[in-house]
Amino acid sequence: MTERPGWGRRLDVARWLGPGLVMAATAIGASHLVLAPTAGAAFGYALLWLVPFTHLFKYPAFDFGPRYAVATGTSLLDGYARVPGPGGWALWAFLAGTVIQGFSVLAGVLGVSAVVARAALPALPMPIWALVLGLLTVALLWTGRFDGLSALSKAMLLGLAAMTAVAFLATPPPASAWEGFIVPRLPEGSVVLVAAILGWMPTGLDVSIWHSLWALERREAWAERAGLRAEEGDDHASRVFSIARADLAAGYGLSFVLALMFVVLGAAVLRPTGSIPEGGEVAVTIARLYTDVLGDWALRPFLLAAFFGMWSSTYGVMDGFPRAFSATVRRLRSLERESRPDLPESPMEDRWYWSFLAVCLVLALAEIAWLRDPVLLVTVAAVASFLISPITFALNYWCVTRDLAEPGLRPGRWLRWWAVAGILCMTAASALFLALQI
Repeated sequence: MTERPGWGRRLDVARWLGPGLVMAATAIGASHLVLAPTAGAAFGYALLWLVPFTHLFKYPAFDFGPRYAVATGTSLLDGYARVPGPGGWALWAFLAGTVIQGFSVLAGVLGVSAVVARAALPALPMPIWALVLGLLTVALLWTGRFDGLSALSKAMLLGLAAMTAVAFLATPPPASAWEGFIVPRLPEGSVVLVAAILGWMPTGLDVSIWHSLWALERREAWAERAGLRAEEGDDHASRVFSIARADLAAGYGLSFVLALMFVVLGAAVLRPTGSIPEGGEVAVTIARLYTDVLGDWALRPFLLAAFFGMWSSTYGVMDGFPRAFSATVRRLRSLERESRPDLPESPMEDRWYWSFLAVCLVLALAEIAWLRDPVLLVTVAAVASFLISPITFALNYWCVTRDLAEPGLRPGRWLRWWAVAGILCMTAASALFLALQI
């Protein structure tokens, strides 16, 4: 009987691409393909400032994931377990956020994947496409056969980036547009979209915890890449982290450049015609970023690249949330065993993963069948991520400023101040959003 691959095998995508590019594949999905063009189409260049704002102020939270993993050999969830307070409250808070977001985020990315597939092959309605893609992704997770798809997704991501760059260069923004890059503005009717972009660009802050889990899978490969062995001295972890940081920078930089291009293209191509991505035709509308500039021939290549990009994002979400859920449950049980030594070991860890995945998929499919609007699905999930993000950011900061023993891996003063500024900005933005909704 063939043994089913374990978790490490299921994360071969992290080994193949590196967690930074896995994060980019997760990021360059709904936030870039849907929210960024919508911002440009609806409000022109007025929301361009969100691209540098989100990438700048959220960066420390993503830096802390691989930093913590390399320095401690554990994930940020282990750090959450050590946060002072009653009964592992930080883990419970993260678990609650994971449960709240799990199905809504999956509904968003799976819904966009389905609508792109339907644009290419309209014989099946969007909910059926979502069901088919969801089951195919479960099969890939079960068998660990993601290697071929990850290689293809990487090629498609690079192809999409190249097409986007050509379209951007063909329609450069006017000099006046760069005012929107520097000066923050909130046009009337933009508040919910701004909150969604703050939540999901470059991606949700939950991914920083996933990144620490992915980084644990990647540490040996980073060490080999640096030509290191574990016994080579005290600076081993620092040198490995330099590779991890370069990996993060590559994914983060790609996300920044593409987000900028998508907002500009939305403003330059879609806004003049009054075309705003919405409803079941969202993929066709976004395809106009390419067909109106490059010609009708660009439709099929775009749909193909967008499909694999979104499917890769769906895979990351369908693995990330259940992985984080089961890892959190395991740590909570460890805390409980410390106070109750008679509590038996649980054989449920792998079953928690699959049970949570099944529940999320069923609820996500129900939400897709109910709403049937990919932009609305994405917006709901992104706003939820936005409201939870200050807590995640603050917990990440606590972990890296308390738990790292090696001086070379502790965040320096400038990074600590940068992180504090990010926490304050995200907290203030969340408070302002809630105040405006009351």
